[in-house]
Amino acid sequence: MSAQPVTSVAEDFSEALAFLQERGIVSVPPPQEVVENARRIHSATYSLILWRFRLRRLPTHGQVFIEEIASDALQILPQIMMGYSKTARLLTRGIVENTLRHLYFSDHPVEFEWMNRDKKWHIKIQDLFEYARSHPIVSKSEERFDAINRLSALYSELSEAIHGRRVQDLEMRLALSKIKYADADAKTEARVIRRCAESCNFVLALFHRGKMAAFQTEDRRIILRSMPPQARRVWKEWP
Repeated sequence: MSAQPVTSVAEDFSEALAFLQERGIVSVPPPQEVVENARRIHSATYSLILWRFRLRRLPTHGQVFIEEIASDALQILPQIMMGYSKTARLLTRGIVENTLRHLYFSDHPVEFEWMNRDKKWHIKIQDLFEYARSHPIVSKSEERFDAINRLSALYSELSEAIHGRRVQDLEMRLALSKIKYADADAKTEARVIRRCAESCNFVLALFHRGKMAAFQTEDRRIILRSMPPQARRVWKEWP
């Protein structure tokens, strides 16, 4: 797959960077390292947001979670550029959760009604992962590209980072001192969101294979480029 920039992604990144500069989040002119970090993050989040605008006529019990994925993904770039790594990880974890919810509730409209009608009814994240692992579409691909196992590992890492592993991590002064942009931190967060995008996009691409096959070539290219080569092969060879 060509490594050349996708025109729509490059144009959107230019607009996003200009917006961040107008808000004083990114300096003018920005250091090259900052631009490259921002570009990596934007590439991943753009691919996740794209589903919101390309999946058409989904039922409400599936659509709401695609909306939430886009909403979370949209906020990640500015949060990282401002140094709010913990917030970015919370949003990334939300993308994982909503991908699993989309898979589950698309198949369970009655349970979706229960969730909205009864405040006490909910489904645990462990059950969402188990459902995804046993899903007739996703489970067949897990041996070749273990997207659900990857998301499970990522989810655990994100939860650990969000909640803190030491009492010191929760101290107000220490927590506030960490809110600052650093290139090394941005690189780390870029890797995290890219891990999220590669597996979440793979799950969504399999689940909506028929719809995605009808996307414009550039849109398919954007989503497939977010995945590693093995995941792309699985999608293309899917029966």
